[in-house]
Amino acid sequence: MSRRRPLLAVLGAGAGIAAGVAASRWLDVVEVHGSSMTPSLLPGDRLVVECRSFSLRAPRAGEVVLAADPRESGRELIKRVFAVSEAGDVADLRGDAPDESTDSREFGAVPLSEIRWRAALRYWPPQRVGRL
Repeated sequence: MSRRRPLLAVLGAGAGIAAGVAASRWLDVVEVHGSSMTPSLLPGDRLVVECRSFSLRAPRAGEVVLAADPRESGRELIKRVFAVSEAGDVADLRGDAPDESTDSREFGAVPLSEIRWRAALRYWPPQRVGRL
């Protein structure tokens, strides 16, 4: 019995490390800047985002996503999927605050390949914690 415990501890630690490495490849955290998504998201909100869903399916209308900004390389936008084309190759992304948002109404539909992350939950501030 005493020999199994160290082995189980090593296996448990190895599984934990493997899970952490796997999660680090498909989970990330971001902070909201700007007011284009108010009142749903406020500047300073911190979100957990994941990329695994979109390897299995296309984004759906209503989901909050991070996508490459078509106007500025290396920048990402947080927007809501308004619609996905019937052909399933582009999405119309919009902010929840139309007067504050630069979105698909200005720069057009975004290729689905440029939508990289789905916002899963808000973890900060504490009074606003919850799924998105």
